[in-house]
Amino acid sequence: MTSAAVAQPAGSDQVSFCDNDALSGHWWCRNKPGIRVQWAGQTVGYLRETTNWFTCRYEGDPTGGGGPHPNRRLYTLADTPHYSHGGWGFVKDSDVYDETNPLPRC
Repeated sequence: MTSAAVAQPAGSDQVSFCDNDALSGHWWCRNKPGIRVQWAGQTVGYLRETTNWFTCRYEGDPTGGGGPHPNRRLYTLADTPHYSHGGWGFVKDSDVYDETNPLPRC
């Protein structure tokens, strides 16, 4: 195993896509643990797990945060919601390991 393989998440040597749950309409993607969910610049909660569901992708946010889609954010519900908006908000696409192109636009 090379050092590059150790530094990346399992299965990252190939492009993995988010999986769609047709019943719920959610897309399940692998992500960094503990990422912030934000709404209107305010943190509304966090995602604790390393696999979470997302409903759609938003293009054009200049604060998307790098990665293959630097201006993209994904809409979801925080595992630990607090503050406003009931925990609904966006995470940076760069915090998600899987390819998010299959998600519908918000």
